[in-house]
Amino acid sequence: MPFPTLEQAALWLLLFFGIVSTAAPATADVLKIETETTVEVSADRVTARVTFANRGTAPAYNLQVHLIALGLTDASPVVAHLDPGQSERAFFERAIRGVGKGRYPMTVRVDFHDANQYPFSALSGMTFHIGEAVNPDLAALARDMILHQSGTLRFDVKNLGLTPEKISATLVLPKEFSSAQPTKAFDMDQRSDKTVTFEVRNFSALPGAAYPVFSYFEYDSKGVHHTALARALITVAPDENLFRRFRWLWITLAGILAALLILVLIKERRKKSPGS
Repeated sequence: MPFPTLEQAALWLLLFFGIVSTAAPATADVLKIETETTVEVSADRVTARVTFANRGTAPAYNLQVHLIALGLTDASPVVAHLDPGQSERAFFERAIRGVGKGRYPMTVRVDFHDANQYPFSALSGMTFHIGEAVNPDLAALARDMILHQSGTLRFDVKNLGLTPEKISATLVLPKEFSSAQPTKAFDMDQRSDKTVTFEVRNFSALPGAAYPVFSYFEYDSKGVHHTALARALITVAPDENLFRRFRWLWITLAGILAALLILVLIKERRKKSPGS
């Protein structure tokens, strides 16, 4: 079989490098739902208005808002379709008889689907006060994480007060994640710190997606309820295949093979040239 010419070899190399150095993938549609919540508290009830908007580039379908507060969950009617740039509102009312004064957690979760009916959820967390606006003596700082199939989410908690407290911690996750133990109780001495961990598992989140998650740290002191809020960001690890992960190794090996091929071609051409 005759050796290829230098021109043929160059063409093969160009084709090979074109395959190895793959082109950037096309930009996919983005589904992104943002919420804005306002809360009003009267003597006997709390009302919340949730505005949810489609900030993505693709329509969202079958949207439903869930409000979790004071141990109960309420759901809004389903909105069949929301185009990019559009928004809708949901209204909630809750009686607060028998609830002590202080600051309490509130979570808003919007469930929705893409055009293929794949489910997603968007989460937001906040606090509201009843009777008395109080600030907790707790400071909680979250550590963002990149999640593969499972991992450990960490929160650094400090008791800034001068008295020990019994803390109840609650991790709130989107539907795409799960935790075997989302609630924990622990004691904190005065002027102390502690790292609280939760094991988190990816249930249905897609590779490369980023989700905010929330943890509430609550305690009662002198007849008043206190809540500290911490927000973390979980990014799902990209699902890269072996070829893409070691792309630069393949390119380096291809360069070495290309150099060897050119040397062989030059040597053979010199052998065939007159006077050799």
